[in-house]
Amino acid sequence: MWRVISALLYNKSDKSLRALDAEQLMQTQPINADRDHVVEGGFAGTAPHCHKDELLWLDITAPQESDYSTLQQRFSLHPMVVEDIKSREGRPKLHDYRDYLYIIFHALEYVPEDERKDQEDEHSPLLITEIDCLVGPDYVVTLHDKPLKPFHDLHTRWLANPQLMNAGAAFLLYEVMDEVLDEYFPLLDLLDEQIDVFEDRLFQEFQEGLSADVFSLKRCLLQIRRIAGPTRDVVNILLRRDADSGGKHFAYFQDLYDHTNRIVDMVDTFRDLLSGALDAYLAMASNRMNAVMKTLTSMSIILLIPTLIAGIYGMNFDNMPELHSHNGYFMVLGSMIAIALGLTFYFKRKGWL
Repeated sequence: MWRVISALLYNKSDKSLRALDAEQLMQTQPINADRDHVVEGGFAGTAPHCHKDELLWLDITAPQESDYSTLQQRFSLHPMVVEDIKSREGRPKLHDYRDYLYIIFHALEYVPEDERKDQEDEHSPLLITEIDCLVGPDYVVTLHDKPLKPFHDLHTRWLANPQLMNAGAAFLLYEVMDEVLDEYFPLLDLLDEQIDVFEDRLFQEFQEGLSADVFSLKRCLLQIRRIAGPTRDVVNILLRRDADSGGKHFAYFQDLYDHTNRIVDMVDTFRDLLSGALDAYLAMASNRMNAVMKTLTSMSIILLIPTLIAGIYGMNFDNMPELHSHNGYFMVLGSMIAIALGLTFYFKRKGWL
């Protein structure tokens, strides 16, 4: 994966937006004397790392070791934060390091079956990308391993409308998370369609491989639930932090919280539907097995009586008068056929055959 660095610096004074390279990025770092200004639109208690009236968005795709060193130097990051970013923990969380917030959330993408060969798990339709985010009062840094469509769309929109960055770092964080979470809903719609297909297959005819498909989809929903639940907690913390900062972006983070609630509720609903479908499938499998056992039992009983008669007259005793009867063979054979036909007719009436 090729490394891609995108740095946008917005100046609120002249409302200009310009892209920066790595060298220019380091030049935007103010000296300590310039860090005492109050930044509007950020979270209270965090420390500025840009000049007055500036807002920086730094987005790094497939970061390398040199990028981590640059970040640590440019934003005075704690070494443990850098280690957390490198480790790719996997669970959404928010840590408050006083001068900045460290947030982990995830982007989800549906992968068609014919494109899953390059994934770690070829059977999973989900591609999960961790996003590490650092938020200060005048900057937002995002890091991820692969290009993401939500980030590209947001980057394009902000280049076309630079005045959007005038709202500050908290609003930029909202926009980033909102773009990512919005991509969850088309994915959930696809999974909903798959559940409908499973239900149709379930009640049309019994299929042996359906349970494997249901379990695969349940596993997929469990992965989403493990991400969406903690992400909701992260947004809830952001709501409280925004309230401590004056609540200027309360409506935006409340919107994010509603999104995460909807995602969690949809996943739980789909899991319940799949559990019901799986129970119905297992009940159908049990009924089918019972029907097979009835048929086998009926056939066993039908064959048991002639076998019993043949076994009795196959014993080598001298005193068996029927063996010397002129019509004995035909009488016994006729009895076997009559009993077998009678039992067959009886079991057919009961629906066992």
